[in-house]
Amino acid sequence: MDRKLRVLHVLKSDKYSGAENVVITVIKNMRDDIDFAYTSFDGPIRSILEENNIMFYPARTTSTQEIKRVINEFKPDIIHAHDYNMGIKTAIASNKIPVISHIHNNSPWISKYCLKSYGYYFASKKFSKILTVSDSIVQEYVFGKKIASKTLMIGNPFDSNIVLQLSGGIESEKKYDIGFLGRLTPQKNPMRFIRIVNEIKKFNIEPKAIIIGDGELRTNINEEIKRLKLENNISCVGFQKNPYKLLKQCKIMLMPSDWEGFGLAAVEGLTLGLPVVASPVGGLKNIVNEECGKICVEDKDFCNEIVKLLSDYDYYKLKSNNALKRADEFDNIDSYINTMCKIYDNVSK
Repeated sequence: MDRKLRVLHVLKSDKYSGAENVVITVIKNMRDDIDFAYTSFDGPIRSILEENNIMFYPARTTSTQEIKRVINEFKPDIIHAHDYNMGIKTAIASNKIPVISHIHNNSPWISKYCLKSYGYYFASKKFSKILTVSDSIVQEYVFGKKIASKTLMIGNPFDSNIVLQLSGGIESEKKYDIGFLGRLTPQKNPMRFIRIVNEIKKFNIEPKAIIIGDGELRTNINEEIKRLKLENNISCVGFQKNPYKLLKQCKIMLMPSDWEGFGLAAVEGLTLGLPVVASPVGGLKNIVNEECGKICVEDKDFCNEIVKLLSDYDYYKLKSNNALKRADEFDNIDSYINTMCKIYDNVSK
């Protein structure tokens, strides 16, 4: 009997977020035909992997030597490296094993000639395939045209049924006016979320908002909420294994990100009928439109749209219904897995 193909996923973060969700979704849907392993720093991600019965090789560092150690232990046929840093290091550590580089976000430096952009370009020469979650990544990367021939925009896997099941259904008492779902990092710009909520108060509205997520800015966020005396307006609930029960209790989703790759949280919000008000970055520009939400640049634009949604029921209901329709367009789990099967098959030859 032939040995099953072996694929090693290489990540850096020990937390559960967008890229980690993609990897776990791929593994769960393809494990009957492929043997998978997962390596990253040890931390909260371990419990998620254990719950899903995924083989885990905790990494002590992100050095090429440590990646080589895991490669030698698992002996993969393909290495699937996620995001720029791990892609570069895996290219060095991989020896002759095919490497797939999977890019999940548009880091600001990709539009500049700098050490990182040159480093990724030189590493790309060793990649068998480069996967991106939106076309904007190649469009913004200074060496985008040079890597275009081996790049495929694959988007993100999304199964709306899972979100609906975990949420308990769309219908819910709306305890919050505005919701934020994501890592508390500069990329997601939760500090701007707080600023916008504070500005909305100037419209004689006392908004109720919730921040779902954890990260390096948690302390700064709590301090800013206290400084602006927003304790009665904003609740910070930290990381939630199932954020959808809380998200569905929101009327609107606000995504003021400084940069994004795909913007999966926006699709999750749409699935629960939330109009999404977002900044014009990464994949958000292709997910959010005037029918289901709004793309905004200035704080005043965010405020005006949110205030209108909160004060005009007919306007809100129209966009909420359109959000549900828009979400259906991103329900792609079967086609995504079929595409990944073809990629692994081609790379392994």
